[in-house]
Amino acid sequence: MLNDKGAMTKLLHRFRYQHNCNVTVTARDKCINPKFNLEDIMVRPLPIGVQDFKKVRDEGYTYVDKTDMIPQILSQKSEVYLYTRPRRFGKSLNLSMLDAFFNIKYSKDNSWFDGLRVSDCRECEEHKNAYPIIYMDLKNLGVSNIETFDSDLINEMSNLFRNHKYLLDSDILDDVDKEYFDNVFRRKLDPIALRRSVAMLSRMLNEHHGKKIIILIDEYDNPIHNAFGKPHHQEIMDTMRDILSSSLKGNDSLAFGVVTGVMQISKESIFSGLNNLSVNNVLSKDFDEMFGFTDEEVMNILEEYGHPEKFEEAREWYDGYRFGDADVYNPWSLLNYVGKRFEPKPYWAGTSGNSILEDLFENASSELWCEFRLLSEGQSIQYEMKPTITFRDLDTDQRNIYSMLVMSGYLTVFEDDGIQYIRIPNGEMANVFGSYILDRLNVDSPMYVRSLSRAFISEDIGTIEKRLYNLFASSAGNAMLNDEHSYQAFVTGMLMYLNGRYTVKADLEEGNGRYDIRLERRYGDYPNIVIEIKRIPIDSSDEAAKASAMKALEQIKERDYLHGLEGPTLIYGIAFRNKKPTVLSEKMDI
Repeated sequence: MLNDKGAMTKLLHRFRYQHNCNVTVTARDKCINPKFNLEDIMVRPLPIGVQDFKKVRDEGYTYVDKTDMIPQILSQKSEVYLYTRPRRFGKSLNLSMLDAFFNIKYSKDNSWFDGLRVSDCRECEEHKNAYPIIYMDLKNLGVSNIETFDSDLINEMSNLFRNHKYLLDSDILDDVDKEYFDNVFRRKLDPIALRRSVAMLSRMLNEHHGKKIIILIDEYDNPIHNAFGKPHHQEIMDTMRDILSSSLKGNDSLAFGVVTGVMQISKESIFSGLNNLSVNNVLSKDFDEMFGFTDEEVMNILEEYGHPEKFEEAREWYDGYRFGDADVYNPWSLLNYVGKRFEPKPYWAGTSGNSILEDLFENASSELWCEFRLLSEGQSIQYEMKPTITFRDLDTDQRNIYSMLVMSGYLTVFEDDGIQYIRIPNGEMANVFGSYILDRLNVDSPMYVRSLSRAFISEDIGTIEKRLYNLFASSAGNAMLNDEHSYQAFVTGMLMYLNGRYTVKADLEEGNGRYDIRLERRYGDYPNIVIEIKRIPIDSSDEAAKASAMKALEQIKERDYLHGLEGPTLIYGIAFRNKKPTVLSEKMDI
């Protein structure tokens, strides 16, 4: 009989994951212990992909309390708040939370906020469910051509008005307003006429309810950025600017507005004339813990799901983002990591195309490529973040893409002595960058690369020699292999597959010299790996190749390339005769 709640939670967690046991409390009770009360310790479902706050609370999903956002908004008293964060960092769920709290159509007696931090805010109570709300989500507007965009916009506005269809029966509104409302609802207005429809709807709601309204707009920048490079980009930009400006600028019916997006399009381009705009981006210190998970929040989740010992692994893979003064985790990846039985791998990167990275590697200069290699090796690069960078700015300075990569979540920015630096935030993104570096080397055999990486970890010399030869033979021309640095760059690129489990570094100083390749384990029982490469004449004998590989091993030890490493470590000496490698290894415990 189990009486310890922590032990019971772990057992319940293991049972659920091993047997895919999505069953009722009663059934689980019988599965585990028919006399034990599971009410207080039952593992809650994870809200992966669930962005409706009301559903999260009604159906008992795990919820990380971000309701402190509400009193912060009320106390700042700005006219419009713009929050920019990477995708999948909780923007939509937070916007849904604001809707649930402020929307007049919901009963004040709802229990969605019971036990949450906002319930301690007495000043907030008078604002609860006290405002008419216009709630728009722009992420699904198609931009493949202008006809698709116009059609989707007409449908979006029709659905928006449908949410307030009761206005057609209003005793306050006149026939002109009702006719306009009906035309939008029935999709009779053209896209140009629709540009002021949000402003018109806000006035109607204000007059009908006798209360000022709140406007919530999610993913405001999505159609603008998706249309970049298309002939109709400017037309879409003009439409979005007119919708946002007319509804948020000089709107006497507005209490306040909250807008979210990934990137901060310059005020001049889209929020022209909006004087009371409070911009909150990845550099802002207020609201810095409202998007993403903190250490404490992650530990609470891991404890609930029975694996607090996974904390360091979760931190290595999904932490590392710096928003203002807060260090935060990628919430989407962390929840997927827990939901997929604590398997560390990239989850966030697969939720949409990595077109920014694709464009970067396609058009990167040699200087930018060198910086990218430094980033992929775990180093930081000095760079001053520019929050209002757009795609157009890439033509003036290619390094501007770093600002876009920070805002998009591929990199993070931090300060040291007043100087800004960028870096890859964690193992997940290191894995993504490693994959792109691998692709740039034109290695077209991922199976061989995976096999090679595993062979280095397990000290399988035969497989290392075989895979290295096959990969060099199929991917590297003789002209590329003109010095040891060329071999080093190629092998480093292949081992980028291990980014995530390891920090992969190359050609850096350590001890009394510069090592060729060093793989420092991030977590777990993996061995550290240090590799030294020699290039010898193609007609050298097998004995000469072994002697050269042995010399490489001795160089690792004599020059103390192992300095700073701890635990089991494998060192490799590799001698290349053109594309044919000879590999020697030695196992050490530091």
